[in-house]
Amino acid sequence: MKNSKNFIALGLMSGTSADGIDIALIETNGRDNIILKSSDFYPFSRKFSEKIKKNFKKNFNKENLNKKEIKELEKEFTDINYIAIKNFFKKKKINKDKVDVIGFHGQTISHKPELGYSYQIGDSQRLANLLKIKVVSNFRSNDVKNGGEGAPLTPIFHYYLTKKIKKKICFLNLGGITNITWIDHTKKNGISDILAFDVGPCCSLLDDWVNYKKNEQYDNFGNYAKKGISNKKIIQTYLKNSFFLKKPPKSLDRSYFSISAIKHLTLFNGATTLSKLVVDSLKKSLIFLPSKPNLFIVSGGGRKNSYLVDQIEKQIGYKIKLSEEFNWDGDSIEAYAFGFLSARRLLNLPISFPKTTKAKKPLIGGRIFNFVTM
Repeated sequence: MKNSKNFIALGLMSGTSADGIDIALIETNGRDNIILKSSDFYPFSRKFSEKIKKNFKKNFNKENLNKKEIKELEKEFTDINYIAIKNFFKKKKINKDKVDVIGFHGQTISHKPELGYSYQIGDSQRLANLLKIKVVSNFRSNDVKNGGEGAPLTPIFHYYLTKKIKKKICFLNLGGITNITWIDHTKKNGISDILAFDVGPCCSLLDDWVNYKKNEQYDNFGNYAKKGISNKKIIQTYLKNSFFLKKPPKSLDRSYFSISAIKHLTLFNGATTLSKLVVDSLKKSLIFLPSKPNLFIVSGGGRKNSYLVDQIEKQIGYKIKLSEEFNWDGDSIEAYAFGFLSARRLLNLPISFPKTTKAKKPLIGGRIFNFVTM
């Protein structure tokens, strides 16, 4: 079924790295008509980033997620998004009245689908009222409510973004967490065959390590990891975790793994060990793919870590193509995706599927917040 209606949608993404907000403007019909218009990144202050990360480490449950401290953090986070959007509109000379909808992912604080929730902070009604633009958020809750993992949600966007590439594709996101979307475009209608899952920790642990040892935000180009020696025993201990044995679809909370096992290592050796963990967990996960991909496309902040990308290529035996080779900004893929997903919500189209989140059937996701004139 064709749908001629195109939406101008703004996508907002703040990932598990908690370093800032990716903003992206997309024109789309929620299917195969996709125009990536513009994008940008608005970093958090170091102080605010640390405030978010501090909350990752807390043992949340449904009750204490509503505490005053979290509500204050939510308001601050929402207002930072509002300012970032205003700056984006001004910088890119965008008429806000032309924007139909905002896909507001929010900041994940706790993701525990096994306990029945995935919690993102972000006051969608406040954002809608401030901007006078419709907002879609709470993308994960319906999937979790219906027995799904609530993540990953970007696979349907990956599917349509790559639709003209008639190959078996592995779309690899090296973000705070590594995740994979496997797509077979050699089939006429491969939506039902999309497979997606979280692979394991990526930049979240690497960033935590460099922050712990050097009070820096990340290992630039993998320069620290290049100088170290990996600790095979520690890597094997990590890989014995039941998560890696679990069949997909599966998802991972940012706080599930930590750097506690490597705190005695040197800066260089710890960075090398964690990089090798990322590579080995990815290699281990490839056995779950239905067949061998013809193309690996990589996005996410980890793609800038040249050491990590080189090691992945060597270990898995595939030549990797960065998303930029297709003129897709690898930092903004997920922000574009949430703009795309917001358009699908307005069209009542599903965003999660049995082989992407473990939901029993394709599900619509997201709650619509219409602005209220005060």
